[in-house]
Amino acid sequence: MKLIYTHENRIMALNIRNVLINHGFDVALNNEFASSASGGLAPFDTWPEVWLLKDDDFHNAKKIIESISYNSIQAAWECKKCQEENDESFDYCWKCHEENE
Repeated sequence: MKLIYTHENRIMALNIRNVLINHGFDVALNNEFASSASGGLAPFDTWPEVWLLKDDDFHNAKKIIESISYNSIQAAWECKKCQEENDESFDYCWKCHEENE
């Protein structure tokens, strides 16, 4: 077994586990609920961990993890009506409610 991923956020570790499982890797999740022990342990020691069951899968699994973009940069858009800058995730201007075209 090899540790492939750890993160303080349980959801992030679960996501990586699910991605690896969907790509056919055998994995185990450790420390899923260990955060309650953080008073007696260092917080880092309670982070959820994703472990590969087969050491030979490490490099291929690592490539998959690295291909996931957690910080996708989205282009902002300027409202044509009020010139307010909006995130790409908005379909309507947050200020004047004009639709993005």
